[in-house]
Amino acid sequence: MSARMAKVISTELLDNKDAKWINLVKITYEDETGRIRTWEATRRPNRPKTSNVDGVQMIAVLQKLTGPELLLEKQFRAPAGEVVVEFPAGLVDEGETVEQAALRELREETGYIGEIVPDRGSRRPILFSSPASSSSSTFLIHLKIDPSKEENKDPKPQLEDGEFIECFWVPLSELYNECRKLEALGFAIDGKVGTFAEGLEMSKLW
Repeated sequence: MSARMAKVISTELLDNKDAKWINLVKITYEDETGRIRTWEATRRPNRPKTSNVDGVQMIAVLQKLTGPELLLEKQFRAPAGEVVVEFPAGLVDEGETVEQAALRELREETGYIGEIVPDRGSRRPILFSSPASSSSSTFLIHLKIDPSKEENKDPKPQLEDGEFIECFWVPLSELYNECRKLEALGFAIDGKVGTFAEGLEMSKLW
């Protein structure tokens, strides 16, 4: 790597007259050799001023006698043109913390009441979903689900208009195999879920 650091010089909006949730932008930057270059990308225009990230992804775990299980969702995603297997997720609203956003989105999408698992590091790493084409970023929030809570015995999602989400549980030890099976059945696997599953499988092999 060069000792010289690349840097962004400016970001300007391209034509977005009909865009509500995603903006197309042109980024002008200086590369490691000092050459000026441009790059097209997308960004979310509505990130709260108090938040370092656009959204949150939730790793929600239920502990059973047979072992921990992971909460996942199936949801049609128009850009993929497929039903996608995902973590519960959502955008951070103005005025709320990422932890509050995670608990709210979990309840809205799945009906479950979760409990935040404190982060073991000094601070959570910001994760970029697709840094070659988007500035969109997220935190992975760990939660645990207590099945003894009355609300969790018969969870009732509070879905918004246009949301059609199917929730299901997968044994954590079987996540990699389950992703393979679901993909073979025609479901698309979200990159974060797939990477998480691959990491779990690699920990067994190495």
